[in-house]
Amino acid sequence: MNTAINTSVDIKGGCLCGAVRYEVSATPVMAGFCYCESCRKLSGSGHAFHALVPATALTISGNVREFEWKADSGNSVIAGFCPTCGSPLFGKSSGMPGMVTFRVASLDSPAAISPQMAVYTKRLLAWDHLDPALPAFKEMPPMAPQEG
Repeated sequence: MNTAINTSVDIKGGCLCGAVRYEVSATPVMAGFCYCESCRKLSGSGHAFHALVPATALTISGNVREFEWKADSGNSVIAGFCPTCGSPLFGKSSGMPGMVTFRVASLDSPAAISPQMAVYTKRLLAWDHLDPALPAFKEMPPMAPQEG
């Protein structure tokens, strides 16, 4: 399984209607599937595919609406989405200050990023799939990403 992140491709993306666009100026620290209940509901699927970068590496054009809640982890999480079409695009967690996630499926070239792990697999639904080649964690593994 390829778990690489292709840094030769520009990391640009946006929402379905085009009202929100973004660019990422750093290689993601991590990319993975999340099977938690919140990500399932935000994605409308069995899991979401996020990539993590320093917040300073993300440039957004257009208006983004935010929604905040307490996640399974107990952290405060903020989801950013397009207020016009509703596409979920970004996320921030109090557990990872200075970092932001973006939805890999919202990229112009989503094949440039492959998953490196799966988290919250304890919430995996019977009809969804967990790739046995990915490192899998029942909850969020300890991570201390550094901005820079």
